[in-house]
Amino acid sequence: MPLLLLLGHLGLSAQVEIKLEFEQNQFLPSEPAIAVVRIINYTGSQLRLGEQPGWIRFSVENIDGTVVNRLRDPEETGAFSLKPSNRGTLRFNLAPLFKLDTIGRYRVTATVVTGGGNEHVVTAPVEFEIMRGVILWEREFGLSGGSGERRKYMIQQANYLKRPQIFASVADPTGATILKVVRLGSIVSFNPPSEFRLDRTNRLHVLHQVGADEFVHHRISPDGEVEIRHIYGNRTGRPELGMNDEGEVAVIRGRRKASASDIPAPETAKAATAASPAPDAKPPSNP
Repeated sequence: MPLLLLLGHLGLSAQVEIKLEFEQNQFLPSEPAIAVVRIINYTGSQLRLGEQPGWIRFSVENIDGTVVNRLRDPEETGAFSLKPSNRGTLRFNLAPLFKLDTIGRYRVTATVVTGGGNEHVVTAPVEFEIMRGVILWEREFGLSGGSGERRKYMIQQANYLKRPQIFASVADPTGATILKVVRLGSIVSFNPPSEFRLDRTNRLHVLHQVGADEFVHHRISPDGEVEIRHIYGNRTGRPELGMNDEGEVAVIRGRRKASASDIPAPETAKAATAASPAPDAKPPSNP
């Protein structure tokens, strides 16, 4: 449930409502931990935010009250305005901002400067958890280009809201330094991930079952970027990873199902995006 901020004092701050929340509250170490800040302007006039450096700050502590080391401040959003009664939404990844490599529960607050001088609001604390994953598969590989650098792919499983989820990680060869974590989604409990395979350029392919008639194929780059996400059904046979006629790793058998969550986006979604004006990336969006 979203937690309302605690208003520090009367004045402008009392006329600005800010909610701090997570859309999910359990994460693997180094997984993006996205905190959502929702701001509503009840001042009766236009509200200007983001003009001061450090206008929004986060504080994180362990559940026992120990303060967590801050690694860096959030990236500046730039100045933006909210009209009366309008709301905006900002998202911040806490993972690179704090040392969140210990399994356990944490609580976070945000301090938001809402006007000139000392006008600010401190939100109520919101809890989240860094959870432990179980490694299902791992494979060391070398980067192309002759650099000699080596990395490791890891597939991990963890339970989120009592449902098993799988994750792909890119790490150094020891697995101690995690470069990127990608949540691939849920997996049916009665069937483990069916296949993991590297192609000739050392991209990782993962095919896992998410429902009785639904499988998801991801292709992940050595930098941990999801290049492909496609959904397949098993009406024409159980999908599996194999080699296509061009000698590339691909899903064989099964039938592709177009989805709004596809990566790259379906052509219909691309056309709709192209027809709309590009929004400014800095000001907050409506929730």
